[in-house]
Amino acid sequence: MNETIKTLVIEDERSAVNRLLKELKQVPNVAFDVLEVIESVKDAVAWLKENQVDLIFTDIQLTDGLSLEIFKQVDLTAPVIFTTAYDEYALQAFKLNSIDYLLKPIDPEELATAIEKYLATSADDQPDYLRQLASLAESFRPSSFRSSFLVSYRHKMMMIDVSEVAYLYVRERGVFLKKKDGQEYLVDFYLDDLEKQLDPAKFYRANRQFLVARSSIQEIEPYFNRRLILAVKPEASASVIISKSKATDFKRWADY
Repeated sequence: MNETIKTLVIEDERSAVNRLLKELKQVPNVAFDVLEVIESVKDAVAWLKENQVDLIFTDIQLTDGLSLEIFKQVDLTAPVIFTTAYDEYALQAFKLNSIDYLLKPIDPEELATAIEKYLATSADDQPDYLRQLASLAESFRPSSFRSSFLVSYRHKMMMIDVSEVAYLYVRERGVFLKKKDGQEYLVDFYLDDLEKQLDPAKFYRANRQFLVARSSIQEIEPYFNRRLILAVKPEASASVIISKSKATDFKRWADY
């Protein structure tokens, strides 16, 4: 008879959720009863305070922050398997703490190995495992998040603190940083790279052109075809539009 594992999935990418659920169905001799799929730190904390599961799969970087924040707020009783595309620093931390992780896209054999390890973990091992997880959550610092920019200005260099940034955007000649005082500077990065370097709790990738600071958003209005349009300060030279597919995700981010 297959063992049934009550499972929680914490993941904000629908394609990643679908792939994981598909792969879980292929694991031999085990049935996964997925009780809930949750997309944010805020919702996961609320859910876990009211419910218990046998096993948790979670991405590291969620819409409203790092999933490690969940384990600072909840007395966890279930093992965690991280599904991540995070940097090598984080992966080394998980190795040192003997916590399982799976790199995206998830490999079926690695998933099966992680499940075997979970099944082999006895109740006596749980306290030590949970202490390791709590230690990791407490010690992990988002130091990889960018704190400032070094930009060229009148044949000199100057530092701009991230707190001064209103948004970053793509223009014909490259990527520009717009400060809250209206000054703007060319930066030598792609917007995709900057999205990974900046704290996701403070910056949101509105679309392919704009990466917007939470503090610069003044108004959010419904727009044509279920999209949203943002009023930012300073005013942008082009409309900052959230697509229909990202509208729900953005509202959840904005409400955290």
